[in-house]
Amino acid sequence: MNQYAIAKELFVDDFDLRGYLDSFTFEAAKKELLKTLNSHEVPMTFLLGNPGAGKSFLLKFIQERADSVKIAKFFPNPHFDERELLEVLLHSAGEDVEHKSMTIDTLISKLKSHYQYLEYAVFIDEAQLLTEKQLEFLRVLGDMKMFQIVLAMHKKEGQYVLNKPHFKSRTTKTIVLEHLQKEEITRYIQNRLLSKNLSNIASTFGKKEINFIYRYSDANFRTSKKLLKTVCEIVEIAQRGNLNKYNHIDQTTLTMAAIDIGLINVK
Repeated sequence: MNQYAIAKELFVDDFDLRGYLDSFTFEAAKKELLKTLNSHEVPMTFLLGNPGAGKSFLLKFIQERADSVKIAKFFPNPHFDERELLEVLLHSAGEDVEHKSMTIDTLISKLKSHYQYLEYAVFIDEAQLLTEKQLEFLRVLGDMKMFQIVLAMHKKEGQYVLNKPHFKSRTTKTIVLEHLQKEEITRYIQNRLLSKNLSNIASTFGKKEINFIYRYSDANFRTSKKLLKTVCEIVEIAQRGNLNKYNHIDQTTLTMAAIDIGLINVK
């Protein structure tokens, strides 16, 4: 099998924890979120970061690796109404609830018998998609102190929500995932490639190549992976077609990849 065909699969943007990068910002955010969840004192936590910063990956990591955290439910997106949210949480507690068979008040009352003292967490990813009505409902649930609600959302939208008066007056926690550092991108690339014994490909990433990736990905984890996957695809195709000019990773093939995924505008 072509080595670049193997390499490109290492940079697929997914939740495979084998692709875990213990970056400074990720480790700091993970430590702070675990500390907050294990304290059982904060009803609502905002996990903020630019798109692709690693918010979803962090929630998935804690769900699968943090035994100290009890998670009632992980919502990968907020496409639910108030009733559906409560019904799903009751299902998670082991109650067989027929849809629309109970009033909102009854659902909340039943939930209180299962969840209390902020013992369990509810993760909601892509929370920037929440409506004003949904946010207000979650705030009310937070006031009841049944769950620790973690909202992962884009940094700009999250700061806007936090500035609203009814959130300013509540006990909340804000955790921010920042950009990667240049040396962390280097370490990520090397670790992923060497995990499959692709040292010859790893050696092609010199200072110029790393600087290119850092610059055009804006030090964003998801964008970096997309650029790396695309450049490996380009080189794989070139090698199969005996196009020697493009059969390795360098400034030229990286530029082609950056153009292909829209990081460089050639118009």
